[in-house]
Amino acid sequence: MNERYVIQSMYDYFKLAGKSAIVTGAANGIGAGIAETLSSLGVNVVACDIEDDALAEVARRLNEAGGTVTPLHCDIRRTEDIDRAVQTAVDSYGGVDILVNNAAGCGGGKKIDDIDDAEWDRLIELNLTCVYKFIMRVLPHMRAKKSGKIVNISSGAAITGDWSDPHYAAAKGGVISLGRELAVELAKDHIYINTIAPGLIRTRMVLPWESVEANNILVGRLGEPGDIGATTAFLASAASDFYTGQVLCPNGGSWMY
Repeated sequence: MNERYVIQSMYDYFKLAGKSAIVTGAANGIGAGIAETLSSLGVNVVACDIEDDALAEVARRLNEAGGTVTPLHCDIRRTEDIDRAVQTAVDSYGGVDILVNNAAGCGGGKKIDDIDDAEWDRLIELNLTCVYKFIMRVLPHMRAKKSGKIVNISSGAAITGDWSDPHYAAAKGGVISLGRELAVELAKDHIYINTIAPGLIRTRMVLPWESVEANNILVGRLGEPGDIGATTAFLASAASDFYTGQVLCPNGGSWMY
């Protein structure tokens, strides 16, 4: 088979070049991996985070590699920051084709007896309420185009439980349920919403336990941010047009779901 034909067929199938995306929590770890993967496939990315220096470095590196990435300070707890991120995508790239809700906060290893109401509210807001708010602000633009892909990043903790941070697991479980409910409501507008619940990924939160945790992964290694980037690219592309309301678990065989 002609190699050029194969390459063109793959390009047409995934159809990501020229699309626009907002990626939250893009300054490091999984978010940076997602931004890098999408950018390498021709997606115009508004990369959002509160870590300005790290975010600027990610954008510089990806733009030097030929991407189109706009770094934007965005605290997802501030409605005005969310509005600015959406407007930046509209003004710079003509709309929002893809939303990746990745930004999150962790609990720091707290048990249930260590959590007070304020700590509970903090993680529910960061990990669930802010996802809802971002979705609500991109929906008018996606509905106007009758198309859109929303990818929410949950966690294996929402599925298997964990040794601590029940408020984190609860919020990430809510992300899965929110995605399923909205998938039902939004399908008529050709807006498809799916969730990724990763296993252990090599990020700064996981590195202290890398050697221990890798022993429980069938493929023998931690995941890399690019592994989640690849899953996101699939869910953002036309290749996943028969997927909505689903949960994908890139976890190296840590659990079967």
